[in-house]
Amino acid sequence: MIALVWCGIAVAAPAGAVVGLAGACFVESGGARAPLRLAAAVQVGDTVDVPADGKLKLRMADGSVVSVGSGSRMTVTAYGVAANGQREDAKLSLASGVVRAEVTPTSQPAGFEVDTAVGAAAVRSTDWFAVATPGAMQVGVLTGAVVMTSAATGRGVTIPARWGARLEAGRDPVPPRVWSQAEFDAVIARTDVR
Repeated sequence: MIALVWCGIAVAAPAGAVVGLAGACFVESGGARAPLRLAAAVQVGDTVDVPADGKLKLRMADGSVVSVGSGSRMTVTAYGVAANGQREDAKLSLASGVVRAEVTPTSQPAGFEVDTAVGAAAVRSTDWFAVATPGAMQVGVLTGAVVMTSAATGRGVTIPARWGARLEAGRDPVPPRVWSQAEFDAVIARTDVR
């Protein structure tokens, strides 16, 4: 992980920064809640809260782009980046709502994971969506492939490009199926910040 040293004290570098914003979005950091603004830094441990009328786009330290849709709460659980700028490990926790992750490829093995209450979805480099609702999650993949794994059973499925799958609490993921353009358009509309 990159760290800055200032007056002999190590300070963690930001996990990412706000590059797109629509409506009033907030960050919860160290017990304080504040409105987000363009160029604001987001740190590991911060939770972003995007109300029903908002949308948020973050450029992460490795160049990946995470778009957080309306009605979403997401925490940056981990975001390690090497000195060369490549991601080492990234973990986001999606309590509710939808995120789109456009994950930058790396030359070495590096994980990128979105956890929900019912399971996790992990990738290497791809463009995909994760949707969390109480008791379920959905994953849709535009490019690349995503592995979605049940928190309860440990079983997973690989979801290829242009396909999606669903996972309900306490169950195995359902087999992937081709998503219609209308299904992709719906999640794109929820996360697209212009």
